Amino acid sequence: MNKALHFLTVAALCGSLVGCASRYADAPAPTRFANEDQQKLQAARHWQLIADHFADQLAGSLSGKLGDRAVHVPQPGGEQHFVEGFRELLVTALVNKGLPVADNPSGALIADVLYNAYRFNPNRVASTYYYGPATALAAGLWAIGGIAAANVSSAAGVDLGAKALVGAAGIEGFAWVANEALGKGKYASGPTPRSEILLTVSVSDGGRIISRQSNIYYTADEDAALYWHRRGSGDTGKTLKIVGDCARGEARCVR
Repeated sequence: MNKALHFLTVAALCGSLVGCASRYADAPAPTRFANEDQQKLQAARHWQLIADHFADQLAGSLSGKLGDRAVHVPQPGGEQHFVEGFRELLVTALVNKGLPVADNPSGALIADVLYNAYRFNPNRVASTYYYGPATALAAGLWAIGGIAAANVSSAAGVDLGAKALVGAAGIEGFAWVANEALGKGKYASGPTPRSEILLTVSVSDGGRIISRQSNIYYTADEDAALYWHRRGSGDTGKTLKIVGDCARGEARCVR
């Protein structure tokens, strides 16, 4: 009887613990990647920054490989607004880095820009980690309270005035704690985007790749025309009639 009771107690405790799992399974258990940051493109200035980053990467990887040859970045035209803009900015960045850049491909190394856009399910990131407002508020109260309680000066009116100033700036203090102390200000506003792009610059000499750099970025969903639609192709996107709520998984949902 005691052994049976002991077994049932252990089983109940194991069932209540998250870490308890069967030693055997028919398939591996899916796990998440460690949390990471990914940049979100929201302005043409951001295009320039990533072009500068690519130029830095290429300058390092091509060091000692150019000889007396130049790099040519093809400009085919008729691409997405972003891709055309990025090509122009990349040429400028390469020139500013001191790399020789040619207007035509004759005798030059070719730097091809490869581009892919992807759109994911809108509900895929329900548990993105960030510091909650309660934590920020508690830290803010502690910081502002500590300043307000300090004996700033013994001169008449100075102590009271300093505390009043701190109190008036309380909201700004909370914002500083959330944005600077907790790092919350570095995160882009709005929900996690559905749209992502894979951008690659591949430098080749004939049929041989001698340098290749790839980076992934979020794009603002509301700026889809800049990243999805080609210039002059007449492709303005496909209009879909919404007949269900995709977020609720309704059977007649059209994405």
